[in-house]
Amino acid sequence: MNVRADVLAVVVAVLLVATGPVVAVTGAAAVGQRQSSPFAVQQDRIDADEVRMDVTLRPNGTAEWTLEFWVRLDDEESTTAFESLQEEIRNEPENHTQSFADRMNETVATASTATDREMTADGFDVTTARQSLAREYGVVRYTFRWDGFAAVEGDDLRAGDAIEGLYLDDGTRLLLTWPDGYERASVAPAPDDERDRAVIWRGGETDFVSGEPRVVVTDGGAGPSTAAMATAAVIIGGLAVAGAWWYRTRRSATAGTTRGDDGREPDADSEPAPTGGSGTAPPAATNDETSTGTTDAPDTDLLSNEEQVLRLIEERGGRMKQQAVVEELGWTDAKTSKVVSGLREDGRLESFRLGRENVLSLPETDDEHPEGSSEGHT
Repeated sequence: MNVRADVLAVVVAVLLVATGPVVAVTGAAAVGQRQSSPFAVQQDRIDADEVRMDVTLRPNGTAEWTLEFWVRLDDEESTTAFESLQEEIRNEPENHTQSFADRMNETVATASTATDREMTADGFDVTTARQSLAREYGVVRYTFRWDGFAAVEGDDLRAGDAIEGLYLDDGTRLLLTWPDGYERASVAPAPDDERDRAVIWRGGETDFVSGEPRVVVTDGGAGPSTAAMATAAVIIGGLAVAGAWWYRTRRSATAGTTRGDDGREPDADSEPAPTGGSGTAPPAATNDETSTGTTDAPDTDLLSNEEQVLRLIEERGGRMKQQAVVEELGWTDAKTSKVVSGLREDGRLESFRLGRENVLSLPETDDEHPEGSSEGHT
């Protein structure tokens, strides 16, 4: 492996042709292969085992570029050469970035002319690192920012025309990532691999033809993410249910207030207060009170069967026919008779016969039964 510290840097050659912006990334072993491109990044006397190009799009069309050259450090010669290069870049990084920046600026200008889109490049930098994966690697990493790399058309980002026809040799890969919140609309050609918000093409598996690579992504909106919206929907739904429960509970409490003189409903088990020695109590509620009770009455779903019967009779002035209860509540005769019997046994309801009809009444509003009437019929 022929690696010298002073020639391991990346050389950018600008080859002006009429076919538009095309990039070729090749290793030393690929010299002599197709290079009719306006932008060729190649390694002068460096046998890189892998070349990685990572392009990260921004919403304004700018692309953050990273070019990495991975060299296996599998012998003393390659390790020594890489360590020498690290020291040189650490001491004089400008010597390795200036030439790269000059050539890249020419390349970007060529792409700008071909695409008829304003482009600039800046933020050039070079670093080195050692990576231990299955093997030990030395990595030379160049980074820069390419403004105008992607076209911004409304909510769409269109990328790829600036590197149309890019040639990837074996061991080279291109990764293109789009911004968070954007959704993939179209990609050509089909990627060799995919990641979250990214597509990957590899040399030896994909050849770009005219109009490729091409990536179009659409802004999904600046609002919260789908997960955040789903969480918010669950929270709002929970608050709505809690609010409905609170409202119904409050209405039940309101309906539970008295319709009597003292503003409190008499205890269901208390004895009715007689008036004037007649043994009967005044009507349970006036017309105004009955109207109020109807308006504030809780939903029947929140009342027991017994409470529904008592409320209904109270709304009818304290007395009504049992058959009317059946019709109002939509119950069967048997269910109504069972509920009425239980209320009579508890002393909360009375009944008597009026002709052929069974009449139900609240104890405090029950007038003297007509002669011949019989309590307890259901």
